[in-house]
Amino acid sequence: MTTVMAKKLVFGLLLFSLSLLSSISKEPSPSIAVLDMTEVFANHPATELASKELTEAREVSRKTFKEKSNLLKQVLQKHQELIRAGKKEEAAEELKKANEAERAIATLRTTELRDLEEKFRKSKNQIMKDIQKSVAAFNKDGRYALIFDHSSSSSNGLPQVVHAPGAEDITTAVIAFIKKESEKSPPKHTP
Repeated sequence: MTTVMAKKLVFGLLLFSLSLLSSISKEPSPSIAVLDMTEVFANHPATELASKELTEAREVSRKTFKEKSNLLKQVLQKHQELIRAGKKEEAAEELKKANEAERAIATLRTTELRDLEEKFRKSKNQIMKDIQKSVAAFNKDGRYALIFDHSSSSSNGLPQVVHAPGAEDITTAVIAFIKKESEKSPPKHTP
C-alpha cells in the first residue's frame, strides 16, 4: 500500500468517524420532566371507584355502630327499669349484657377503623403502582431521562423539586394517557 493510499484511507476513516460523532451529538439528549402526582392520583379512574367503595364501607360501619349503640341504650334502660322494680338478679343480667355490648362496640370501632385504614392503604398503593406503570409506558421511548413529582414534599415539608428550568410538565399528558389506557381495561373492584 502506498503512502498516498494510506493517507487517503486514514483521512476517509477520520471523516467517517467525525460524521458519526457529529450525528451522535446532534441527537437530543433525553430531557427532564415533572408531573403533579397529586393531580394524576386524583384523576386516576380507579381513585373514584376506591373512594366510593371506602365511603360505602364507612357508612356501613357507622350504621352498625349506631345499631349497637342503640341496643346498648335499650339494655341500659331495661337495667334501670329492673332496678326500680326491685328485680336485682334480672338487673344484674342486663348489666352483664350491657358490658358485653360496650366491649363489642369498642372492638367493632377499633377493628373496623383498622380495616378501613388497611383497605385505604391497599387501594392507594395499587393506584400508585398503576400510575408508575403508566408513567413507564408513557415514557417507553425514553424521551425523558428523569421524571420528578413536583407536588411532593420532603420529610421536613419542603418541596423536593424547587426549580426545574427546561423541564417539561407532563401532568396533563400522563392523565390523558392513563384515561386512554383505562378505556381498554376499566378499573376493577379495589382490594
